[in-house]
This record gives sequence, structure tokens and C-alpha cells, in this order.
Amino acid sequence: MDLYTVRKQLNMGMPLTSIKLRVTDYARVSTDHLEQKKSLQNQVEHFEQYIKQNPNWTYVNGYVDDGITGTSDIKRDNFMKMIEDARNGKFDLIVTKEISRFSRNTLDSIKYTRELLSYGVAVLFVNDNINTAMPDSELRLTIMASMAQDEIRRLSERVKFGMNRAIERGEILGNDMLYGYKKDKDLGVLHMIEDEAKVVRRIYELYAIEELTLSKISKILNLEGLRTCQNKKWCISTISRMIENPKYKGYYCARKSEIVDYMTKKIKYFEKDDWLLYEDKTRIPPIVDEDLWERANLRLTARKKAFSERKVDKSIYKNRYLYSAKIYCAEHNTVFHRRKFRKKKKDITWVCSEYLKKGKASCDSPNIRESELDAIFKDLISKFQIDPNEIIETLIRYYKHLEINTGIDERIEQLEKETKGICTKKDKILELILQDGLSNLEFYERNNALNQKLKNLENELNHLKLEKEKLKNVSDLIEELSNLLKSKIISKSTINKIISLLLDRISVSKVNHDKNNMELNIFLSYKAGDESKKRQLLLKNSYGFKRGYDTQGTKRYKVSYQVKCYSCL
Repeated sequence: MDLYTVRKQLNMGMPLTSIKLRVTDYARVSTDHLEQKKSLQNQVEHFEQYIKQNPNWTYVNGYVDDGITGTSDIKRDNFMKMIEDARNGKFDLIVTKEISRFSRNTLDSIKYTRELLSYGVAVLFVNDNINTAMPDSELRLTIMASMAQDEIRRLSERVKFGMNRAIERGEILGNDMLYGYKKDKDLGVLHMIEDEAKVVRRIYELYAIEELTLSKISKILNLEGLRTCQNKKWCISTISRMIENPKYKGYYCARKSEIVDYMTKKIKYFEKDDWLLYEDKTRIPPIVDEDLWERANLRLTARKKAFSERKVDKSIYKNRYLYSAKIYCAEHNTVFHRRKFRKKKKDITWVCSEYLKKGKASCDSPNIRESELDAIFKDLISKFQIDPNEIIETLIRYYKHLEINTGIDERIEQLEKETKGICTKKDKILELILQDGLSNLEFYERNNALNQKLKNLENELNHLKLEKEKLKNVSDLIEELSNLLKSKIISKSTINKIISLLLDRISVSKVNHDKNNMELNIFLSYKAGDESKKRQLLLKNSYGFKRGYDTQGTKRYKVSYQVKCYSCL
């Protein structure tokens, strides 16, 4: 759409229906109830007929979001597809029922209509009689969108009020998807389903009396073909929530959580001591007795506490084994994980994490045997013929260069000051909007810009802090490496220490689409002094290893490695 020409025609009194346009429509309902589905069908049929009966308009297939709230645009797949198609110039005008169908957020309504206009696409809100192609549309749109936004706030308050009154009357809240029970919506009580109740009792007994783990219980139930009331497999979280639910001992329970903000849908979860909890065995027949329930929950609480108190330093996993976090898949840039080889458990295999998650179809990178990798490194170290003093001097120069020239501490201090400054600015614009000194749109734009700056500063700050952490132990590593290289004893432990200090990463890929023919690109944290030494370090070697077993007629086969060794400093 040529917005200038269309506006000129509209200002001259020409109706929108007399302008040749490619027109589509957008429809949405917020629930999947039968009445809402009928409303959606009516919307679609009405607007399709409305567009097609106009000879000047060309109909473009519409966009529909079924059973999705208007407070969140990200979840509205077809709405976002419509915006993308508008960017690609597939239509000129969008016809929709009203602003509340488009968005109930004032800022989003303005943002998207502005974005669409930048693509040459206008929006016609039929019930609100707003055409965004007109210059005065944004003021009217802001007023109407604010009213729609306030309507959802009032709706949220009414729902919250109704739920509180229902709680005061002792009505059972929630749907009827509680395993072991069937909810009578008219009487507001729960009826026990005996077949499911037997499974519930068994779960409590397996956990509290036989002291099986949640994982073991879920496996037992799934192997027996039992399913939850959603017809899904049993999992640890489902069983854990079942054990914690007081309804199973005949207690009424409410006010476990509350929605803090109607727009963000952020939920505040309360501590158990703040729950509304009392015995009500008339409305909620108990499936297990209180003693069994308490016993199961005492064990569950104790195990959760023990787990949360485990202070695990994640960095230990990166250094747990010699090659941990150092072998990468060249195809996916994902790390290899350590696994024991099935047929020969003494040998260790390193496998791409993508393969472990999704199987061979997702990644066919070759697996690496640790024993073969050890043999390759032992040979490489013997061929390097590196002067230990040269390595030490190079690393010391590198360390001092970083220490003197990087100015990490000064930069960190500067970034922290800038971060505080941006936080102060955010507080000021928040005060302005609270005092009506700033419009919603201005606040939105300024706050977004500040948030982006803050994010960039935080990313740089985190990066610098990591670099500073790396430098802390460099001098100790240099001294340790010095002692190792000067040692004339080349034992397995010495080789392993040299590898751990010098090895940066290994990139693994197949050669000629053959899983038995691999390429290893090895990168070392070492830089030789002159060009001849650099070339000497760029080693290219081929290694062959026999795999397989002679027993039961199994033939051996050969695995070939093509190894290239580089410096990464």
C-alpha cells in the first residue's frame, strides 16, 4: 500500500471500500469453550464474506488464533506469522473485529500498528471504527486500547474475587484432573475412583514403607502400562506432587499461590505454613490415612533438603577427567561426554552429546576411545622436541602482557559505574511515569533502550570477570608446567598433567563419510618463538588402531586417525 496516496484519497472523501487493496482478516478467541469456538467461526465467516463481496478488494487467506489469550503476543503463532507476511508484502489491509481481539496491551497495540504501517499495511478495527491509515487513528487507538487493557485488569480482579469467595465457602477449586478422584461440579465435592485410589495407596506404600525412590516407582508404574489421568507416562514430578497433596489424606487446601500481575502472569508461590489447610473428609474422602501421608512427606522433605544442601561446584565436572570439556563435535560444536564402552567396560569412549540426546539420526560423529587418544598424545609429546625453557618464557611473557596491558580491573570498575548510572536513569523514568510526566509509549521506548544498554554492559562485565578468574592461577600453572617439562621421567601421570595444562580443545570430524576414518584437530595453549618452531608444532600424523574381537567369529577392523596439531595462542 502507498500510504501517502491512500491517505490523500481518504481525505478527499473516498471510502476505503473504493480503493483497490489486498485484504486479509485476523480473528481470535481466548478460550476453547464451545461458545467461543462458535464465535470464532462466525468471525471468520463474516469477515471472509465482508471482504469478498467488495469488488475492489482481493481476498487473502486470513489468520486465526484459537483459545489463546490476548495478553501474550509471543504465544499467538498465527498473529506473528501475519506480521511476518506483512513484512513480506503479502497484503495491504487487515480487517479485525475490535482492538481487544488484536491486543489487550496498549503498548503492543501501538507497536504493532506502527510496525505494520512501516510495511505499508493498515488495520481496520470494524467495531471500534478505527482505520490506522488515517493520521488521527493513533490517538483514538491509544484511548480504546487503554480501555481494553483496563477491561482485562477488571476481569482479573473479578476472577480473583470470585475465587476468594469460593474458598471462604469451602468449594473445591480446580478441574477434575486429580488422579483418584472425580469432581462433582454441582455439589462441589470429590468422589473417589476406587481403581485409581488403589494406585495412589500403592505409591504411598512404595515410597514411605518400602522406601523406593520416585524414579523407581515411576518405572514400575510405566512398565505395568498404567497412565496418569492425562493419559501420560508417570514421571518423578507427578509422583512428588501427588505425595505432597493434602487432599489424599482428606484435607481441604487452597491459597497455595497467587497471580501477582495480570499482564505478566507472574505467580507467587506461598510457603506451606501460609496455605489455607483444614480437615474436610466429608467433601474430600481420604485415600490414605494421615500416618502414611505424614510418613511419606517426612521422607520426601528430608530428601529434598539433603539434595538442596549439596553445594556442587559445577566447575569440577569440567576438570573431572583428563579430556572433560575439551573434545568437541566439529559438526555441532557440542561437547563430547565420557561413556564406558559396552563390550569392554575397562575401555572408555567419548561420545557427542547431540548423539546421546537425539540418536544417530541427529549426529553421526565418530566415537573416540580414550586409550587411543592417550596413545596419540604420548606419541605427539615425544615428537614435539620442545625446549621447556622456551615454553616457560613464552607463557610468562604472555601472562605479564595480559597482567599489564589488559587493564581488566579498571575496565570492570568503569563498567560497574556505567551500570549504576543506567539503573539510576531507569528509576527516574519510572518516577516520571508514576507522576504522569511521561507517556506509556515514551516510557516503553526509553526503558527498552536502557535495558539493552544494561544487557550489553552486563555481558561485557561477566566476560571480563571470567577472564580475570582465568588469570589468577596462571603463575602457578607455569611453575607446575616448568617442573613437569624439566622432569626426565615420562610417566603416564606426567603425560596426563602436561596434556591437562597444554590441551585447549580437540575438534572431531569424520573423513570421507567413514566412521572408522576420523580427523582430530588438536589445539594447544602454546606458541613457539620463531617461525621454524611454529612450523615444527604444526604436526600432521596418521594413527591406526585395531578394534573388534576375535571371539565368536567377530572380525577385527582398523580405525584410522588423521591428527593435526595447532597452537591456539
